[in-house]
Amino acid sequence: MNLSSRTLNDYESEALALGLKFDSGRDKYSFADHVERNYRWNDSDVEKGYIQGILTCCKALSDKQPGSLPRRYLKALRDLANDSGIIVTQADKGGGIVIMDRAQYIQKMQDLLSDKDTYEKKGSGFNDKENKVFNKEARKILKRSERGKKLQHALEEAPTAPKMRGLPKVHKSGTPMRPITSGIGSAPHKLAKILAKPLTNALGSISGAHIKNTAEMMETLKEVRQVDDKKLASFDVRSLFTNVPVDEALEAIKEVVDEMDENALPLPKNDYLKLVSMCMHFGSFTFDGIEYLQKSGLAMGSPLSPVAACLFMEKLEKSKYSNIIGSDSTWIRYVDDVLVVVPKNMNLEDKLQDLNEVHEKIQFTIEKEENDELHFLDTCIIKSESRFKFKVFRKPTSKEDYVHFYSGHSEKVKSGIVIGFFLRAFRVCDDEYLQDEIEHIYSSFMRLKYPKGFLIKQKETAKKIRNRSQREARPKSKRWITIPNSKEANEISRTLQKGGVNVAISSGKKIGELIERRKTKHGSEANAKSVVYEIPCKGCGQSYVKFCYKFEMLLDLK
Repeated sequence: MNLSSRTLNDYESEALALGLKFDSGRDKYSFADHVERNYRWNDSDVEKGYIQGILTCCKALSDKQPGSLPRRYLKALRDLANDSGIIVTQADKGGGIVIMDRAQYIQKMQDLLSDKDTYEKKGSGFNDKENKVFNKEARKILKRSERGKKLQHALEEAPTAPKMRGLPKVHKSGTPMRPITSGIGSAPHKLAKILAKPLTNALGSISGAHIKNTAEMMETLKEVRQVDDKKLASFDVRSLFTNVPVDEALEAIKEVVDEMDENALPLPKNDYLKLVSMCMHFGSFTFDGIEYLQKSGLAMGSPLSPVAACLFMEKLEKSKYSNIIGSDSTWIRYVDDVLVVVPKNMNLEDKLQDLNEVHEKIQFTIEKEENDELHFLDTCIIKSESRFKFKVFRKPTSKEDYVHFYSGHSEKVKSGIVIGFFLRAFRVCDDEYLQDEIEHIYSSFMRLKYPKGFLIKQKETAKKIRNRSQREARPKSKRWITIPNSKEANEISRTLQKGGVNVAISSGKKIGELIERRKTKHGSEANAKSVVYEIPCKGCGQSYVKFCYKFEMLLDLK
């Protein structure tokens, strides 16, 4: 959708029609970057040499491979990238590409950030200060215990500020923006991922309403009796993350942690809770070069926010919501989406009002069943005479812009995507809806140039996976490595797996990355011909040194 003042030429339109995820087939990493990504401080010299030898061959094979985009498309994408007056981004829901004038995009985001109850503009240097303070205090806590010392590697040596961007809600009037924040590279991000794991395992311990996926939702509904006397509805929490009070979420987390075995945590309980609190109170981010602080609610870019929000909701469900909805009803929730099955005579508008009076920050909207159907997550729930039936649901805004067959992604990625769609069809659809869903999958992927024979093969593979009695246990791998993609990458992967090495194949530059506006280098950075920098290793006390001069070489100095 082009909302900008720029008129696209044919090549620009055709290139963008391939989708932002289309892989150009051009490796986005240098050889030194590949070595760096696979570096492990505890590898022996022999292992380092072995891995670097593999990477040397794989990088040479990747560089010989022709790209998957013709030159006319590459030029068109360069022209778009060099146009400083536009923004090319993804739509909020359903995929699809949106082109906006940069001024309009920034204005809409600034309007959103003008909410003084949630955001506060800060001066230059605020984010650096916050990162330094976090690292200093976190390191003190980690040094208190032997388990904590082993987690010091999770602290970023050169942290960057979380970055906010906006996704246009093209399905809504006025095209408002949904704010998305990426915390990758920020001081607390890696540590927060580690701290979130034991809490994720504890979801459902306060309230049994939490569900992990569609399969759990279906299993719960299959247990509902006397379907004829019931009706369906869904409640959606408005802007859950930014409305969850941090201190109340921490109370829910403490309630769960107090019941945990100390060995289930990566740190002693007091240290664990202190670090969780520090991560959740870290709210700095940048947008358009301006630094901000999120004053209230959970940070949108933190790995702890989803689990913290769920535990907070579980506490409200246990103390309030379950009593409001009643014991003769079913209430299940996936993050901020709630599904209820209630008696036909229940007044849902009254229940909505009661729910919204529980907590001033947590406000629900409601969607009721129509013609005995309700859409929840990716499923259409159909009320039949004696039970609920199911089929796959797609939002009307869905563009179904999956990975194109001509994209430079590996065959393993393409087959995995298709198998995933067929598996969902087999697991979700009742028999009477299954064939329609299979035909839809065929047509969707054939539109993206997938051969029918390839799709049939993946469907048969999905059937075999579906019919397995249990997942086959794979032998434990000694090591994971990441190699660049090439025609030979899959064969290399299979060979290495026989030797106990699991292989991930990295993707190349995608169209979305090709049209990112290039940053201009200034001053000495632009004129520098060579640079040497050193990073001390917290694991072994050795130094990691990188030297760059036209091409890059990686040296590990003892």
